[in-house]
Amino acid sequence: MEFLKLAVSFVVPFILYMVMKHVVYLFTARGTIRALELATVELQSLKKVVETEINKAKPENRAPTNEAQEWVSQVETLVKEAEEIQQNYRQLCWCSWSISPNFHTIHNISRSAAVKHVEVKSLCDKKANIEVLTVHPPPLLTHEMPASSSTIEAEETMNILPPPAHKTQAYTSKLSKLESALHFVKDDVHGIIGIWGMGGVGKTHLLKQINNELSRDPEFNVVVFITCSKHCSEEKVQNEIIDNLRLDKSGSTKQKQSTIHNFLKERSFVLLLDDLWNHVDLDTIGIPNPLTAVEACKRKIVLTTRSTEVCEQMEVNKRLRVDVLNWDDAWALFQEQVSKEIIDCDPMVQKFAVIIVKELGGLPLALITVGRAMYDKADCNEWEKAVELLKEARLDDVEFSQANQSVFHTLRFSYDSLKNDTLKQCFLHCALWPEDHPIQKNDLIELWMGLGLIDEPNIQAAYNVGYNYIRTLQAICLLEIHDDYTIDGDGTLKMHDVIRDMALWIANSQGADLKSWNVQAGTYKKAQKVRNLST
Repeated sequence: MEFLKLAVSFVVPFILYMVMKHVVYLFTARGTIRALELATVELQSLKKVVETEINKAKPENRAPTNEAQEWVSQVETLVKEAEEIQQNYRQLCWCSWSISPNFHTIHNISRSAAVKHVEVKSLCDKKANIEVLTVHPPPLLTHEMPASSSTIEAEETMNILPPPAHKTQAYTSKLSKLESALHFVKDDVHGIIGIWGMGGVGKTHLLKQINNELSRDPEFNVVVFITCSKHCSEEKVQNEIIDNLRLDKSGSTKQKQSTIHNFLKERSFVLLLDDLWNHVDLDTIGIPNPLTAVEACKRKIVLTTRSTEVCEQMEVNKRLRVDVLNWDDAWALFQEQVSKEIIDCDPMVQKFAVIIVKELGGLPLALITVGRAMYDKADCNEWEKAVELLKEARLDDVEFSQANQSVFHTLRFSYDSLKNDTLKQCFLHCALWPEDHPIQKNDLIELWMGLGLIDEPNIQAAYNVGYNYIRTLQAICLLEIHDDYTIDGDGTLKMHDVIRDMALWIANSQGADLKSWNVQAGTYKKAQKVRNLST
């Protein structure tokens, strides 16, 4: 009996304590919710102060510390949970005295509010312990491209030369192009910049210069250079970006997209896409939209391409055309490769050098390739032979000591990219016009008709197809508008000298593939198939 009394004396107070502990939640619900509301307001005020400090630091290229970012993230989660509790309470209570027919639910809400109030106050106190909110981040994953190269790479990569001892005219011209490009990269207006032009004019060279300049610029945290080339896919670009940024390679394409996006979304970055031949979807890759940049974060895409169509597909909002060099710059660049001493050693050498530079038509890749092939040739006979080879459109027969691919092999990428054999034949027939001779669009189309390259049921349809072919060839710089508009305005075309030489080289090298004609110095000897479409 004594044992029973002793047990009751211990158990009953405990039960009463537990009952009162939970019953009190029913009567203090209003006060608990109010306390949670006030604490939440205080926490949000502290969060606003922290975010203001972080935003002020962004123009100085200071980033939030991991501790500050984690605190802000915890605040956002906790505030959301607290507001949900308050909303549930308002929906359940039918009067201001916290009386609800659902006592069990109001008890749970009141109890949750009490627990959440403790967590909110704890997070408020934690803010005082965060001593540093922002820091200058180290430059993230940027690297300079090689400053020089002994080879000419596939497609159109120019040998990148160190700055000369004194600033030559050619060097100054290159610098001007770089400054112009950097102006648009650094502004707050243009998100996607397209650098376009024919193969060999120096687009890759310019993009590498941009990469090297931005890699030293604290305004950008991330600078990534990707070589795309033909048949580029979103998956290829995605994997190369992940390799460059040393991110997690595992997971599906969708997971990689999220990984890249989360890494870049709050950073200032530049993505450099070199030698792009087709559209790639930036969103699928995981690139944050450069046209909707976050405040104080710059998002820039710079691409190089031979096609204006690619610029349109990529929604480029600033196009920069890299054109061939004028005579003075071309001559200066050629002299940089050969050396002035060689050119000045014999008046005949200088004469042949002038002819060669004119033949190369201001194309930087050709000037560098041929110039380096001739850099140690002091014998005027060797220079005369080079002139003869160039005149005969046999540029790849010149022995290149500094290159493993010829200019023509490089430029042929544009030719090989044409979608069908008919279009390729149409391009090759453009070389029937003499060098530097204006080509009337209608004359060209009528030639294609006469050779049976355009086979349509009526004359208007044939002309429409012809104009479409011309637009395609213009888009990848195999044809261009003649610069002498006094001839016939936009109705007159021309072929760049080196492009024409390449066409002659391809035509003569294919032999049996071109049975209908034989090219020799701007004329064709025989056309086996001529049709009259004028009726």
